[in-house]
Amino acid sequence: MKLTIQTDHGSGTDLYRWLLEDPGARPYAAGATPAAVDPDGGEMGIGFDVLNLVVPNVIALGSLVVSIATYRHQLQQSTGTAPRVSITRSTVQVAVEGDGAEAVQQLTDAAQAEEASPGAPPATP
Repeated sequence: MKLTIQTDHGSGTDLYRWLLEDPGARPYAAGATPAAVDPDGGEMGIGFDVLNLVVPNVIALGSLVVSIATYRHQLQQSTGTAPRVSITRSTVQVAVEGDGAEAVQQLTDAAQAEEASPGAPPATP
């Protein structure tokens, strides 16, 4: 399944590094494509805010979301703030908050609904 992960304030670079260091998320992050976002029209930063990647199944999705939730928790603990992180799959966008369980549930429900609908494109392996 194709996912887009969006962060705020250029924190995508740090999140990407975090995912590459996490054994549970590394296989999916290694094939990710970072994309720069230019929210202010003409001012590109050194970081990126969008990461496009593919995960093969719901188990991999769960591992990825838990890793992102852990990243946010660690930053909150060490700096007092954590970046907003959202994941988009097809037309569904969810925020990763807390332990990420709600995000996993919403994305899983969206994937199952899409697979069940007639005329839906085949699931990405």
